[in-house]
Amino acid sequence: MNKIKLNIKEKLKLSKVLENIEKGIDEKKIASLLDKYHSKQNAHVLGITGPPGVGKSSMINRLIANLRNKSLSVGVLAIDPSSQRSGGALLGDRARFDVDPKDSHVFIRSMAAKDYLGGISELTYPYMIVMRSLFDIVIIETVGVGQSEISIEDVVDTVIYCVQPGSGDTIQFMKSGIIEIPDIIVVTKSDLKDLSQITLSDLLSSKNFLLEKSEWDIGILPISSKNNSGINDLLYLIQKRWLWLNNSRILKNTRIFQDIEWIRKTIRNKFGTEGIKLTENQIKIGKNPFSSLKKLENRLHVKFD
Repeated sequence: MNKIKLNIKEKLKLSKVLENIEKGIDEKKIASLLDKYHSKQNAHVLGITGPPGVGKSSMINRLIANLRNKSLSVGVLAIDPSSQRSGGALLGDRARFDVDPKDSHVFIRSMAAKDYLGGISELTYPYMIVMRSLFDIVIIETVGVGQSEISIEDVVDTVIYCVQPGSGDTIQFMKSGIIEIPDIIVVTKSDLKDLSQITLSDLLSSKNFLLEKSEWDIGILPISSKNNSGINDLLYLIQKRWLWLNNSRILKNTRIFQDIEWIRKTIRNKFGTEGIKLTENQIKIGKNPFSSLKKLENRLHVKFD
């Protein structure tokens, strides 16, 4: 993996770029800007998901520290529940991540989920596209998922699902649609040894069922953010997954599918199912998905206005 270096000035520029995207996501010049970032697909994009309180943020803290020790740059998008009053992010990155503000190779952005379903925000995809071009690793943390909140798989290369020992999450996980999306499953808080081992055994005994849903050999392992144990094993699996994705057409095909899904979801949100019907055969991805979307939107505005 290439090691991408940023400086403080570039971090400030990135903040401004993301701010401009939020304000002008519907503008033609923003679409052109996003297409330029889209052409540089550098980072391995990780999605960290799981129920609230499972320890996602603590694990990400450890991942950031270990990745920085390997001189890899890290960008983080943390999707927060929204304030009912302001609509802004309720928790905020400063309360959750312990990073050196002077480290120019780490960038963290909190985002409000607002009323967007699926555990992510509507700006997650364009923000990810920008950060994917600038960092070695991009981490996206979801709000905390329920049985239908599986949109994270549409914006990342690798989904890491967190299970808390002794919480009943294992049974719920096996029953839900979430079972179809993880590439790596971690049992958090493995310093709770007995409970952790029971949960780990439950998951390992179900591995054959999980493998039926994926060509990738899903990794299942215990970690403890408190003791910093299992993090290197997790990083090994992440690297193994990245090599596997790059040694086939899977990565390229997955990212093309994600572009198409993002266009379809955007059209559905703005124009409903009728918009999808009118454009279904016109959604073709080349090098410029954001400009392609703008053209489709312009055609739909003519029909609906």
